Amino acid sequence: MRRPASPPERPSAAWAWGSTPRPSGSEAGWSVCGLPSVARRHSSRRPHMKRHVIIGNSGAAISAVQAIRSVNQKDEIVLISKEDCPAYSPVLTTYYLSGRIPYEGMFICDEAFYREHGVETILGVKAVEVDPHTGQVALADGRRVEYDDLLVATGSSTDVPDLPGRDLPGVFTLYTAEEARRLWEAARGAERVAIVGAGLIGIQAMDALWQRGKRVILIEVEDQLMPKVLDREGAKILQTHLEEQGIEIHLRDTAARIEGGEEKRLVLTSGGQVEAEVVLLATGVRPNVDLLAGSGVKVDEGALVDEGCRTSVEGIYAAGDVAQGPDPVTGEQQVVATWLNAVEQGRVAGLNMAGVKATHQRGVRANLVTPAGLPVFTAGWVAEGVGLEPAASALKRNGHYRKLLFADNALVGAVLVGEVDEAGLLLNYIERGTMPARLREELQHRSAFALQARVLSTRL
Repeated sequence: MRRPASPPERPSAAWAWGSTPRPSGSEAGWSVCGLPSVARRHSSRRPHMKRHVIIGNSGAAISAVQAIRSVNQKDEIVLISKEDCPAYSPVLTTYYLSGRIPYEGMFICDEAFYREHGVETILGVKAVEVDPHTGQVALADGRRVEYDDLLVATGSSTDVPDLPGRDLPGVFTLYTAEEARRLWEAARGAERVAIVGAGLIGIQAMDALWQRGKRVILIEVEDQLMPKVLDREGAKILQTHLEEQGIEIHLRDTAARIEGGEEKRLVLTSGGQVEAEVVLLATGVRPNVDLLAGSGVKVDEGALVDEGCRTSVEGIYAAGDVAQGPDPVTGEQQVVATWLNAVEQGRVAGLNMAGVKATHQRGVRANLVTPAGLPVFTAGWVAEGVGLEPAASALKRNGHYRKLLFADNALVGAVLVGEVDEAGLLLNYIERGTMPARLREELQHRSAFALQARVLSTRL
């Protein structure tokens, strides 16, 4: 296992994991290196022992390990990851990029975690196929790993467009710890950085590099910033703030091609040009579902799961950014690509794999970012065209903006810009699916008026 530069003594407090009893006996000495004898161990294990195989090595996977070990110390756990390093949080890549944490601060555990939790690891090898008929996972190096049940926690990868020049030196994507390291190595001495895409990753990368004193140019194909998670009015306020801070913004435009050597030239679809030493392609992510092709697992955007994180194939679970579960507002399936959701789904999947019934009731999209010092919180359904019909305007006062979305008596969405003290309270009630009438009246009174909405097609 490749170690981070300086392995942390414990996980960062923000992402700390609860302790679990250390396995005793022969289980305590399990290796944390790649195991060529995985299949042989399967055939010689004790009666009534199960083998739980986990593909992935981040929030959902680590949470599942802890959940299994919280109720079962004897079953085998095998963890497979294409990256040869301990688990880290992709959420923290922009914290590293901004200089707020060192490189090793992205890692949520060290090698001791796997040893102490009795986990066999196969690291640096990609899982390429799942065969439910034989109960095996095929690896890129030709090995096959048997399982009794399987958790797919493969997360997402950057979705890079087929763009001429995307492979030039100085053009990057940002999702993994290694990508973050390479991006900062290039951006350290740069004056200008162009970011193609103004979604969550693009906005957070922009903020990180702005904090480092870089001149940032933001290019977004849609007509607003953060189009998937922020409403139009909130996006306008954010755009005005960023432009006041010196961020150059191009909307309704994107890169047609990238040219040049050390100095890159982005030729835009509008005919304009942007010059920068470093280019970041932040055009979105997609769930890593390719290994499920031919497995029988039903896939839409992600692997479709129920409240127990079970897929359509018995014995196969999915959790985290790769899973597409029931939406609490509409009842339709959605991918909730947040750290907290990944951890919770991993816990639920792990408990069910260990034989303890568990459900994940309400997976709510929620994000809190502070681009160039302006707090922006969004939760639930807030964007245009998602089945919510606004019935009134939202509050805009003293440079702050608030919008609340209700379906009947349930709070289903919230946007806060500038003042976010109520974010935790509002998220709590969105997750609950209910709100006391008195509290709703109080919120409306304090804000003068709240935006109400009705859900056109809902199962509330």
